Amino acid sequence: MANLNRIILIGNLTSDPEVRFTVEGVQIAKFQLAVDRFVQENSPKQMDYIDVVAWRRLAEICGQHLKKGKQVLVEGRIQVRTFENESGVRKWATEVVARSINLLGGAVKEQAASPAVPGTPDEVPGVEELPEEESDLPF
Repeated sequence: MANLNRIILIGNLTSDPEVRFTVEGVQIAKFQLAVDRFVQENSPKQMDYIDVVAWRRLAEICGQHLKKGKQVLVEGRIQVRTFENESGVRKWATEVVARSINLLGGAVKEQAASPAVPGTPDEVPGVEELPEEESDLPF
């Protein structure tokens, strides 16, 4: 039987994406999603804060169109990696490597006033099939 590593999240960005380039010149965007956690009825609301990484063209699109507070649907895979910080201490990072991202929700006025944005319900052509990048970057 084959293994499967796939995750689908809907949440709100906690801040604007951080967009950088690797030493090799590959664009990377990192952001965090606040996702509601399932709780029993009449229980206090709980949130999980999940780190997301996007690569190449998808990273570029994130930098152009995602902003703090926006609701998005992210589909990708979970990645756990290790790295050494500046002090030489080994650290672990768990994050979602995005394969596709869709903008959701938002004010009706904003949606009506703005032109079609890549990543809204009609995804940008080709973004779904972008190759995922493995990384040992500490961010």
